[in-house]
Amino acid sequence: MIIVVSDVHLGYDHANREPFMGFLDDIGKSLGQPDHFVLLGDIFDFWRRNNVAVVLENEDLVGRIEDLAANVHYVPGNHDFTFAKLATSGTGAFNVQKTLMLQDGDTRFSFMHGYQLEVLANLEPLTIEEYEQLCVSLCQRTGDFIGDLLSFLWDNIHLSFKRGDRRRGMVQSIGAIPEKRKDMHKIDRLARSRVKDLFLGLGKEDKFVYGHTHRPFLEDSVANVGCWVSDADEQNTYLKIENGEMQLLRYRA
Repeated sequence: MIIVVSDVHLGYDHANREPFMGFLDDIGKSLGQPDHFVLLGDIFDFWRRNNVAVVLENEDLVGRIEDLAANVHYVPGNHDFTFAKLATSGTGAFNVQKTLMLQDGDTRFSFMHGYQLEVLANLEPLTIEEYEQLCVSLCQRTGDFIGDLLSFLWDNIHLSFKRGDRRRGMVQSIGAIPEKRKDMHKIDRLARSRVKDLFLGLGKEDKFVYGHTHRPFLEDSVANVGCWVSDADEQNTYLKIENGEMQLLRYRA
């Protein structure tokens, strides 16, 4: 069995922390050594708060995750991209990878946070690597000046353009919450398409699981896990994979 959660945004005022704590207690009872628990990014929110302070505030929650009997995987998102830099050294009990492949039954599942899809669908000519550079800086320098910081960082990567170019506005929109960003539907459209395999290096028969947009859905071989924040239309959702089949579920305490 594989359980997948995404976008809890611990450290954000609207994070549903207590329901998530209850979920960890409840789901932990059903997970054993052969099972997998996948944290699909943005579990912490380092864009809004100091990295260490956020994790220290949630030390009890981290402990509960580490105590799970399952194999725990951490796939960093854009808001907790700090952990991507630790992938080579490990982060305690977590297996950290920017992309993750797991087999369940006869089916292979591919997991990534999903910011990659936003770059491809909405942020051209920004590359995924350049976006990740922005994420590193945003995780390290939080505060009310995110918009100004994005402009500064954009001016210092190799692409440049005149002030007022609409692409500057696209990059500055990165700092907005998903519920307020434009064209998020294009991300889900790309995720549902066959062409994503070409850009993301997915296998033709792989089932694809991602988060990022805070818009959960399950359709054929693609699933968006959803989020655990109170300003989203749908909240506290997770994915259960068993015998190669996916179920999108909502946690109710």
